[in-house]
Order: sequence, then structure tokens, then C-alpha cells
Amino acid sequence: MTFSFNRQALLLRTDFSVAGASCFLSTNSEEVLQAAERWKKVQPRAQAKSFEMDIFVEAALDVEGMQRAHFRGLRHLVWVALPPRGLITYDLLRRRVRAVLTSRAAGDLAFWDSLLLPVTIGILGTTMGVAPLHCACLDRNGSALLVAGASGAGKSTLATALGKRGFAVVSDDWTYLTLGESGLIAHGLAAPIKLLPDTTRFFSELEKFALRMTLNGEEAYEVDARRELGFAVKEMTEPKWMFLLERSTARGCRMIPCRAEYVKGFFEQGAERLPEELPQAKVSRSKVIQKLSECPAWILHTGESPQATATAVDHFLAERQNEYA
Repeated sequence: MTFSFNRQALLLRTDFSVAGASCFLSTNSEEVLQAAERWKKVQPRAQAKSFEMDIFVEAALDVEGMQRAHFRGLRHLVWVALPPRGLITYDLLRRRVRAVLTSRAAGDLAFWDSLLLPVTIGILGTTMGVAPLHCACLDRNGSALLVAGASGAGKSTLATALGKRGFAVVSDDWTYLTLGESGLIAHGLAAPIKLLPDTTRFFSELEKFALRMTLNGEEAYEVDARRELGFAVKEMTEPKWMFLLERSTARGCRMIPCRAEYVKGFFEQGAERLPEELPQAKVSRSKVIQKLSECPAWILHTGESPQATATAVDHFLAERQNEYA
């Protein structure tokens, strides 16, 4: 498979904001401009860093046989192949993205939401003061709670149950945190909620959707929170609370106060390794994690259904809304 990147042909230009960072985009495709248009209304945070993204649309690009994403890295350089039909390079040192997409991928908003933007901010974010953290984020009356936990703990099912209770969904799988003038800001990227096949025992309405191959190669339902589930959605919010979700064989829900050191250690240990050429990025991420660890936090032990757990969380926070306002 061969392709060429013709930067001289990228005559179309625009800029937009994503996860609190500014992007300067050059392309040869009107479809790419249209896909980026909806992110122009999002305001970058004060003193936000920027990155360059060049997207060359090449209809002849063919990676039909590729079923899963592939990542390769060498120090500050990362190469990514994204189905359907996308090849991308990332230069973390220069905050520069070079992508070759087919026209099908260029105008596919689901591709932008579930792959292109999450992967881009996930890789480049730390170089711009954006800390990608593996957790869900829900907004309750203007204050947000983050839900973290080990893989398989049930973050997405709890996020879905909270959405059904009226919480606004900011993010499901990854949340992008920045430090603003007044404190932490949590950003979402409009990525779909990912739910495993057995989740239908809790949410029977998922059966009308088709299973898809996700970024990590597993089959799951990927559903749009607003359009397909009817949830309220917010692009950003201010985190106030943290829950570390743990499944239990015992019935009931128990919220156990959690020390700041535990929260900090949880996210530091789960953070992606950064190349030696970017020491400031690691410092910046640690500052975000340190600030997050100062939020009131609880370990949430639950042996209940997502719906019952969401009810318990809602009541628990209602009692503390004024205390932590």
C-alpha cells in the first residue's frame, strides 16, 4: 500500500476548538471543512495551546482489509492506521498532525467522533495542557461527577443509567481535563457511549442497534447519547466529585470516603507513558491530576444494577449539593 501526501494542495483553511485546545486545519476537502464546522462554536480555554492538522483526502487510499486500528510509536512520533480508510502521523514535539483520508472517512461524522478526534486528543493532549483520563463524566445541575474504575467495573452502564435519570452526559470512556482560571474543566468530544453486548439485560432498547467493532477490537454497541438515547449532553463542565467504581458481590451501595493520595495514584499509574523529549507535558498532566485529587472522592462499592446504583448516587449527591457547591 502506497500513498503520497501533497501539502501544496491543501488550499482550504479553517480553525476550531476541541477539548480546550485550538486546531489550525488545512485540507483539500470541502467535506473536511464541513465536519470541522460544528467545533467552531466551542471556545478554547484561556491561554490554550494549539496544534496543526493537515488532512489530505485521497479517494484511491485503500485499507479495506484492515479491521482494527494499528498504532506504532518511536519517541515523539506516532503512526496510526484507523479504519475505515485513514492513515495518520503525529509529531508530539511540534504538535503537528498529518492525515490521509478517503472521502468516505472525511465526511463521516461518526468517524470523527469515535476515532479521529478522540485519538488525536488522546495522543497530543498532554502536549497542550489537556489530560486525557480514563473515566466517564456526568453533569448534575452544573456540577460534574467523574466515574473511574478498572476495566469492566461498569462505568459505561452507570453513565447510561445516570443519563436516564436526567444527568447530562459529557463523556463516557475518556474525559479530557484542563486547568482553567477558576479550576478544573472537563471536556467531552461527543464520542458515542460504548456498551458491551450483555448490557441489553439492563437496557433492552439497545437491541435495536447493531453491534460494531470498537477501537480496541471488541464488539459493542456504540450509541449517540443525544440522538439515539435522548440524553442531555454538555461539551464541558466543572468537576466537583469523584467516584472510583468497584463491583461487589454483596447487595447494596456503599460510598467510602477516599483519600486524595489514592485518587492521585490511581490516575498516575494508569496514565500513558510520555517520551523523554516532553518533560513539561508530564508535569502539566500531574498538575491536573493533583487538582483533581483535591475534589471530594469516594470508592463506590455496588452489588446493585446500574439503575439502582444511579439512584443511590443521585440521592447521595443531592444531600451534598449545598455542602460542596
